[in-house]
Amino acid sequence: MIRVLFGGHWDRKGIDYLRDKLDPSLQLLTEEDGAGDIEILIGGRPDEALLARVPGIKVLIIPWAGLPESTAVLMRNHPAIHVHNIHHNAASASEMAIALMMAAARLLIPADRSLRNNDWSWRYNQDRAVLIDGSRVLILGCGHVGDRAGAVCRAMGADVTGIQRKPLVPFSEEGIPLFSSERLHELLVKTDILIVALPLTPDTKGIIGKHELDLLHDRSIVVNIGRGQLIDEESLYDHLSSNLIGAAGIDVWYEYPSGKDTVSSTPPSQCPFGTLDNIVMSPHMGGAFNHEELEKQRMIHLALSLNQYAAGEPVPNRIDLEQGY
Repeated sequence: MIRVLFGGHWDRKGIDYLRDKLDPSLQLLTEEDGAGDIEILIGGRPDEALLARVPGIKVLIIPWAGLPESTAVLMRNHPAIHVHNIHHNAASASEMAIALMMAAARLLIPADRSLRNNDWSWRYNQDRAVLIDGSRVLILGCGHVGDRAGAVCRAMGADVTGIQRKPLVPFSEEGIPLFSSERLHELLVKTDILIVALPLTPDTKGIIGKHELDLLHDRSIVVNIGRGQLIDEESLYDHLSSNLIGAAGIDVWYEYPSGKDTVSSTPPSQCPFGTLDNIVMSPHMGGAFNHEELEKQRMIHLALSLNQYAAGEPVPNRIDLEQGY
């Protein structure tokens, strides 16, 4: 029997849904069930005390996309444990990218705000609008999310290019041509719409700064569905407020609520992005946390990983702790 511990506190309905989909050789436990000998740990932010309490772990599966920095630091001290994650919310995140792109391209937020006050002015002020058809779209981080978003852009008539750190193939699964990150500056000069879908690592933090934004033109649109710190905070604000770029759609931020008490009072940035008309602001909804259908998808993806382990097959989405993804 392969014992699997699902760490943390999760909805019992979801745990039961996962348990029903597992190979009979897998025994799924929660922390309420006690620990003992565990072969697989499911958890995003384990600590040293937990690993000491359940020795013998061979695999850690993070039940979402990404790698928390605290987990990366911890697991570097446990090289015998293989670390994996899942990408159950790739569809949701890519749909958010498209929604932000479209809203920013047509400046829908200020138009909506004005029409609610019976003001039709934005109908006659569309000189800053951008058509997706014929636009040059650059996907920075053409992975599970970026590739899906790029495919939609291609279907809308855009010319789409993708960037990966070191692409192993010339085209993505969706047929998007891939280039290495060394070509970033060259490609930014030719970009109308930049979609940032990278993981946050020491190498990618601030990858889009003042110089990179300067390479874009004054109608370019920037969409960020990766992590806030991928784009330099002040540079993004300065370029938007000075109309050095056209617009932005941002789902990931620089400051987050510290708890339930601050959910309705935490500014997402030290810069006053909320005063600008040319930005669409979303409170990190791309992953659709607690969406019932996506929670089911989380469990389906976990079941796939666990069942492949039980069958003696490689567990998908192995993380390189040094690269951070």
